[in-house]
Amino acid sequence: MRNTRATQRPSRSGDRKHRDRCCGCWRGDRHPLHGPHKENRDATHAPHTHRTPRPARPRAPHRHGRRLVSAPPVAVLGTGRMGGAMARALIGAGHPTTVWNRTPERTRPLVAAGAVTADTPAAAAAAAPLVILCVTDDDAARAVLTDAAAALQGRTLVNVTTSTPEQARAAAALATSYGADYLAAPAMADYRTIGRPETHIMYSGQREAYDRHEDTLHALGKAARYVGADPGIASLFELAMLSLFFEVWTGYLHVLALIRHEGVPAGDFAPVAARTFGEISHLLPLIAQQVDSGDHDPAAYGGVAEQAAFTDTVIELRRTRGIDTTRLEHLKALMERAITEGKGEQGMSALFETLLAAPPGT
Repeated sequence: MRNTRATQRPSRSGDRKHRDRCCGCWRGDRHPLHGPHKENRDATHAPHTHRTPRPARPRAPHRHGRRLVSAPPVAVLGTGRMGGAMARALIGAGHPTTVWNRTPERTRPLVAAGAVTADTPAAAAAAAPLVILCVTDDDAARAVLTDAAAALQGRTLVNVTTSTPEQARAAAALATSYGADYLAAPAMADYRTIGRPETHIMYSGQREAYDRHEDTLHALGKAARYVGADPGIASLFELAMLSLFFEVWTGYLHVLALIRHEGVPAGDFAPVAARTFGEISHLLPLIAQQVDSGDHDPAAYGGVAEQAAFTDTVIELRRTRGIDTTRLEHLKALMERAITEGKGEQGMSALFETLLAAPPGT
């Protein structure tokens, strides 16, 4: 019987799967860079470009223990909260999963769920073409890599461990020296969300390795995104997002201190903050575009001098309530420097250039 898979018209579910693979957004949801899909777009939305869907790849059946299975096998090295969640997601998606953990007792719930345990990292890696490494830090990752070295030839290693860009590049070089392809994949998600369609995991490293295992990696989260050949990029993005998270967290707590000082419950203000964050999120692509182009048009959110006046008011309000103003004082200093440099009428993104030129620690 002739295989007609490649010539069949994609179904609606196939279209949705392709949409997920392309950018990780659902119909009706707002794409983080391009806005809403289809009928939810406004008139100014740029066309969304999709890759041509690939025909389904046939999977040869093979044995996992006593079972005959067709999904590709995967090994997971490190079964803490994140590694364990990934192993469960893979098991749930039908992938034969071999697990290893330095403390063997921690693999028992996964074995009960259908995984096979291995005594060493090398034994686990030998059981699958795709090896996921998820341990506490870069030192632990390098130690496990060394222990698994003999079995890594011809395999793809996906390192989920949080690391700096330099550490990610060094780990990639080490894995490559052992004959493995390498992908850095810091999970920018809570372990409880692993396996959900919306879960966002970024991958960087060898593109061929990502394409080869993309279907399997979607078991961890369909909002997967390949971000570049440099294995340090995914780590850079993760730490940049953590930095942004910490900045927002600190700023929000300062604001809630101001609200509570006036005797108003923080919960009364939370919906106002949520709406404001939603409005700010639409500006992020524009700000990034202005930073890249150097064209700091103030039309969208006002000029530096205009915003500096509001900053004075906020600083005074906090000071009279005994609330720390250190971070706002730093912002005001950047604004004053930008105004001195002649950027007062430019948009706030002009502070990027002032920030880069500022002496360290200012």
